[in-house]
Amino acid sequence: MSSDQNGRDPVARLFGALLMAVGVLMMTLCGLCSLVFVISTAGSGGGETGGMLLLVLVIGGVPIAIGFGIFWLGRWLRRPKGP
Repeated sequence: MSSDQNGRDPVARLFGALLMAVGVLMMTLCGLCSLVFVISTAGSGGGETGGMLLLVLVIGGVPIAIGFGIFWLGRWLRRPKGP
């Protein structure tokens, strides 16, 4: 298999781009879902707002962090090899 001018395998670069796209989608969708949940909780006027924010941080924050990790891995795969 041939490599491009930067020394990285084209299949690895394509896979890296796909991982970056999946990571961005995960972070965006999970972040928007968490935002909607926070707004609906704050709008209900309940006294448990602090506990609900912690719940959103735990349940929504973990997939966002996983999405960031997937994005970072894809970015690492797309980066050209050093000399």
